[in-house]
Order: sequence, then C-alpha cells, then structure tokens
Amino acid sequence: MVMAPLWLALALAGPANAPVTVEVVAVGHVDTPATKFVLAIELTATGDSDDKAKAAVAKKKAALLQQLSAAGVTLVPEEPGAVKTAPVKLESFDTSSDGKSDEKPSASESFSVQAPTRAAITSAQEIVGKTDGASADQPPASSISDTAAASRAAKRDAIAKAKLDAQNYADSLGYSTATVVSVSERGDLGTLFTFGMSMAARGPKNMFEPSRGDTVPIDVAVTVTFRLDGKK
Repeated sequence: MVMAPLWLALALAGPANAPVTVEVVAVGHVDTPATKFVLAIELTATGDSDDKAKAAVAKKKAALLQQLSAAGVTLVPEEPGAVKTAPVKLESFDTSSDGKSDEKPSASESFSVQAPTRAAITSAQEIVGKTDGASADQPPASSISDTAAASRAAKRDAIAKAKLDAQNYADSLGYSTATVVSVSERGDLGTLFTFGMSMAARGPKNMFEPSRGDTVPIDVAVTVTFRLDGKK
C-alpha cells in the first residue's frame, strides 16, 4: 500500500476551521387573494327542430349574458386560434316499439363567465340557478392576474426558509455565520423532488385540482448556496 506524505495529506485535508459550503433547496409559499373567478355554465333548450333548438339555446344565452353583465360578470373570451363552438344537438334514446318519440329535439352549449370578485361570481351562480335550462355544477375556479408579484413574494419566503436551514447547519457544525453565495432557480432533480414533496403534502387533490378558494396558493422552489464561516 502506498502512503501519501504527511504534508500532502494535511494540505489536502485543509485547516480544521476552513469554511464549508452547503446547498439548500427551499420551497416558498404565499396565499394570494384571488382576482378572477371563472364559472363554467351549460345551457340546454328544446325546439320543434334541430335548428330551432340551437336557435333557442343562442337566444337563451344572449338573455343570460345580459343579466350577468348587469351583475358585473362577463363572458370568458375564446383563446386565440381556438375552434369556435356552437350549440350541439343532444341525441335522445328512443325506447318505443314504433321508433317514434314525443320528445322535442334539444341542443346544448357550454361556456364560461368571469368576475373580479367572489360577490359577483356568487350573484352569477344565483342567476344561473334561476334560469331554466342553465346549470353550473362545479364551484367557480379562482386565479390571480399578477402571477409575477406573487412569485416574487414566494421567492422571498423560500430564501428566508433557506437561511434558517443554513443557520441550522452552521450551528450543528460549529460555525457562527452562514453567508449567501449564490441563488438559483434551476430545475434539477433535487429541486424538483423537494418541490414535488411540498406539493404532495397538501394531498393529491390539491396538486391537480384548480384553486376554488378566495386565495390562490403560489409555490416557488429555489436553490441557495451558503458559505459557513467562523469555526467556533
């Protein structure tokens, strides 16, 4: 076995009180007041023919949107390039022996409306509930318009958490200070794993379901590198 000279071993080991670096992954979280509420609506109408049923849906939609507009609720515009939808015929299942049915042709159309406040979207739900042939089965989805500001707040929270973790490392290893060396938002495996664990802690439903409360949760993961100095 070849032994390294003592002076080389000491040089490689470095001084006992030399600074060390530690990398901390932290997930910042903020709950931001929602600034937009979206309600999905379905309208159904009947007519003496398929075309008349579709026309009845269009007429009912126009009347409903007029009521909603008075309550401060507007139609969600279609995404650019999206295929425009029109009332569709609803097929009825005929179980009579002669193949005839007394049911009139019916048509349906789905669309969404939006409002800036919970009070306005609640009024929309009440209006829809009183409208014949209209339904809104799902609670309104909530979101925020300025995600950049919320993300910055979440990053501040993440850095504050990282500092606490770094100071804990410093105390455990016998160092007095933990100085920030670098901050990164790169999505490496360690960062993604920590972020995923943080999301999973809320439960699978909260991971995949849209927000429906008065606040919208925003989470951001950052990686902060610290230098631990001042060996005690």
